[in-house]
Amino acid sequence: MARRHSTHGFSWPRLAGLLVLAALLSGCASGPQLRSASAPGVDLASFQTFSFFPELSTDRAGFHTLISQQLVFSTRREMEVRGFVFVPDPTQADLLINFYTDVAEQFRVRSTMQHWHGPSYWHHRRGFYDPWWGHRHWPVHSSVEVEQFSEGTLSVDVVDRARNTLVWEGAATKRLTQRTLNELGPALDDAVHRMFTRFPVPPRL
Repeated sequence: MARRHSTHGFSWPRLAGLLVLAALLSGCASGPQLRSASAPGVDLASFQTFSFFPELSTDRAGFHTLISQQLVFSTRREMEVRGFVFVPDPTQADLLINFYTDVAEQFRVRSTMQHWHGPSYWHHRRGFYDPWWGHRHWPVHSSVEVEQFSEGTLSVDVVDRARNTLVWEGAATKRLTQRTLNELGPALDDAVHRMFTRFPVPPRL
């Protein structure tokens, strides 16, 4: 079986949004949330060759970003272990692959009921005795906690070049962490690997 590894030399370019998104994708042991879908009636095992779009959605200013380079590397590995043959010329490939990244700010609101401790209707009993826990007149107040965090999504599109039609898509979504920001290459590599566990064509032994 092919050996997985990631490329080296990552740094923090100006692509802050993309880097933040990609870094998210494998920080915790639970892994990212995965989604995938295949076009009805399409047998992906019937295709033989693949390549990448000349200009990927993760490219910037006409050049391959570090994110694009890692995604190409990882996705090529996953396709080749499944028996697909890479061809450098996209016009000669059966399948073309593209990537997309997105970052969204999320808010999580939680409301909790807390028993009141302090002067109140029950103040005349303080220091002497309390009503039993859960008493219907036990005074309570609510507390609202708002948490803001970034959530990123990486998508991989596999397109039938001859028909110019999407035939498979995979996506991985996860909350950003500082740990994955510091481990960008392995994060992307792991996200792609997990995503392809849902690819209809399994790896060849």
